[in-house]
Amino acid sequence: MHHYERLQKKLDQHPVGAPASEEFLEILKLLFLEDEVKIALCLDFQLKTVKDIAAQAEVSEEEAREKLEAMANRGSLLAKKVEGEYTYALLPNYPGLFEYPVMKGMDEAKQKRLAELWHAYYMKYMAAELAAARPPWLRVFPTEETFTEEVEILPYEKASEMMGKAESIALARCPCRIVEQNCEKPLQVCLSFDGAARFLIERDMAREIGLKEANDILHEADRAGLVHAGSNNMENLLFLCNCCSCCCHFMRLLTELGYDESLATSSYRVQSDDEKCSGCGICAEERCPISAIELVSEKSRINVKRCIGCGLCVTSCPSGALQMVKREDYQKPPATTKELAKEVMAYKNNKQK
Repeated sequence: MHHYERLQKKLDQHPVGAPASEEFLEILKLLFLEDEVKIALCLDFQLKTVKDIAAQAEVSEEEAREKLEAMANRGSLLAKKVEGEYTYALLPNYPGLFEYPVMKGMDEAKQKRLAELWHAYYMKYMAAELAAARPPWLRVFPTEETFTEEVEILPYEKASEMMGKAESIALARCPCRIVEQNCEKPLQVCLSFDGAARFLIERDMAREIGLKEANDILHEADRAGLVHAGSNNMENLLFLCNCCSCCCHFMRLLTELGYDESLATSSYRVQSDDEKCSGCGICAEERCPISAIELVSEKSRINVKRCIGCGLCVTSCPSGALQMVKREDYQKPPATTKELAKEVMAYKNNKQK
């Protein structure tokens, strides 16, 4: 079996998955040079020391370190200091192999080819893999301008409160909009936290920011009509994306591919008051990112099952006819990202039986 095929199979062992395809093999060839694959194959998703990797690859520690650092600098591997020494691990497809090399940047021809390959791979293979996760990998956070005193708000439901827990925050360019180029929405809106943030900052894929600037980014995203979507867990956030419906991969599961349960909604849904509704159509025509609202007899009608609870329609309603209400059937997310991955893997294994 070819080295790149072996690497694909190893990456597919992660709960996120990495389905086999010709496109993905070509992606791997762009992200891992031929003389690096042997070393990459000695890694898994747990951090390993250079000494252990070199021994397994049967190369010198100097050669192993040189190649590991080259891959980490390109965003093809994760690197983290443990007790003063760098350790390394494989990255999953999301978040990781897709986002990090694009955030880092590369020559124009290579980036164009990588964009074509990721688009084809996602639409044909990876989308179905991500959409099948239960619980979903991503969760919608409502824009906080929609919150009122009458609505109960739990800490994990507020993006600002979740961000406030982080020791480190990184800001990077949105890889989905860089790759797809379907709109002119803001690019500098991708937020990562703590370990992921430190890696991206250290490797010049993102810049460090404070909590105030992170909150400013959320407000900018609200104004631009972007959906806040973060890792679907209650404790520390791994990342928080600000997504458009035309470029962002997880949003396109809903808008283009018909995977209606691929994204965990917020714990809210939108409700409309006919007496206040002026029939202006802003909510349906300009603000709802997934076409969950339509005008019927000049009144807004909400498709409750389709509504993801982002609140973008509420903040732009000039007549105050729209408001957020609690969902009755909302299910709390897992506590941590590790528990989320464990639940996804258990569901996947049960489904394959």
